[in-house]
Amino acid sequence: MSNQVAVPADLANMAAALQQSSAKAGAAGGSDLYAKMTKFGDFVYGADGTEFEEGSVWAVNPNGFQHGHICWDEGTPTGEVLVPATQPMPSEADLPAVSGKWGKQVAIQMRATNGEDEGIQVLFKSNSLGGRKAYAALLQAVIARIQTGKADCVPLVECHNDHYDHKTYGKIFTPEFKVVGWANREGERAEEPAAAIEAPTEPAEKPAEPEAAPRRRRRKAA
Repeated sequence: MSNQVAVPADLANMAAALQQSSAKAGAAGGSDLYAKMTKFGDFVYGADGTEFEEGSVWAVNPNGFQHGHICWDEGTPTGEVLVPATQPMPSEADLPAVSGKWGKQVAIQMRATNGEDEGIQVLFKSNSLGGRKAYAALLQAVIARIQTGKADCVPLVECHNDHYDHKTYGKIFTPEFKVVGWANREGERAEEPAAAIEAPTEPAEKPAEPEAAPRRRRRKAA
């Protein structure tokens, strides 16, 4: 099954719409911290692997969806090519010659709106099948929102996990982005409730890389 996200035929108009809808809460600015979901089902960010705070809500930049490829060689990334989702997926034939094996990857830029992490901006990346499906579902929700003509098309999400049992690798966790609201580019929240966005369950796959148990959330001193 293809993991490509269907976009409107007029890609130029979609790119313009996304550019106009970039929100203060989710717009690019400064450096992004790398974020991921570990094989234990925890969302973490930064070099120390700080866990997302429970109950945190993240504003997703509609102009910050990216897709492309990443190359791994024995658990070490050796190459990466990512472009905005409004551009065609990079061709595998044009990828640089580096050691390892190339695979598909997606990325979502978002910023925490509450709690300890408020103001933290991250670029969540995933090359797992489950991650790509969750990315596709969220992007489709943003596209549908834009197509209705609404100005508040910045999704406010909670980051959760789901899992399935693999007969060889055991419990495999997958990310889920639950839309709990929408905001406009000034960060003002829409009044109507939002429906949850859930990615369909797909056949299991081997996790992309081995990793150690996640570091627990750091607590600020009193």
